[in-house]
Amino acid sequence: MFRVANYAQHQLTLSYTLSTQSDAARTQIQIASGKVAQQYSEIPRDANQLVSLERDIQMTEKFTQNIDQVIARLNIMESSIATMVTRATEVLGIMSQGLSGSNIDDLPLESFSATFLEEAAALINTEHEGRHLFAGSLTDAPPVDLNDPAYTPAAGLPGVFTADFDYYNGDQTQLSVRADEAFETDYGITGDNPAFEEMLRALAYMDYAGANLDTDVLEEAYTLMKSAVDGLADLRGQIGANSLVLEKTKEGHENFKTYAENIVSGLEDTDIAAATTQLSMDELTLQGSYLTLSRLSSLTLINFLN
Repeated sequence: MFRVANYAQHQLTLSYTLSTQSDAARTQIQIASGKVAQQYSEIPRDANQLVSLERDIQMTEKFTQNIDQVIARLNIMESSIATMVTRATEVLGIMSQGLSGSNIDDLPLESFSATFLEEAAALINTEHEGRHLFAGSLTDAPPVDLNDPAYTPAAGLPGVFTADFDYYNGDQTQLSVRADEAFETDYGITGDNPAFEEMLRALAYMDYAGANLDTDVLEEAYTLMKSAVDGLADLRGQIGANSLVLEKTKEGHENFKTYAENIVSGLEDTDIAAATTQLSMDELTLQGSYLTLSRLSSLTLINFLN
């Protein structure tokens, strides 16, 4: 039973008790969830900054994914070209043997040519994740077809040596990647690059020279293949430069993401040690409040006088 004398004190103590209960419950949720709030409305002063940072982190992750995807493609392209350089260098050695003395009729140049042509075409037709990497924007079909009737690199021999790009079925579109909000860069190499054309044509001349025992044509093939090797080396350098730029951009994104995530963590993550201490204090306060309420509810004049 409450009297006028203790009613006000009882109501005030009850109000403090309910508030402390609410604080304790909120702290328990913070400890359990690891977050200081479950809704942005609970942290109005930090909500705008938190939303902005979370958006920036998502954008950074998307840019990083774009970069990783392109770097993977560039790495495969570089590997394919590196193999081409190795094979082309081997072919130069074979050609050199054929040009030494009268060895041209001792070497199976036609057989070598057919083998290397098949491998070279396969390398330019390299596919990754359903995309032909050297086809420009026409990535759904192999860019090289050496059986195309229009492709006749040795038709004008002997004496006429002209470029022939009719093996190529891709386009000249240079692909690009959005690596940052204000940075978009081109990348990639198309199968009609002069270095590829020279390599394929040199092998066609090698076949002709073997079939006709023509050292003049083999000499032309040798010169052309040397030019192709130089061109392929330049392509590897181009790919390396593109990869380096993208790696540096990715590094910047990763540094920013770490910085932003640290700020976000400071805004939304619970300080477990501090929260545990606060919860202990709230529980002690609640115990005192419960005791006070119990005494107020049992207070009578007789008890007071005793």
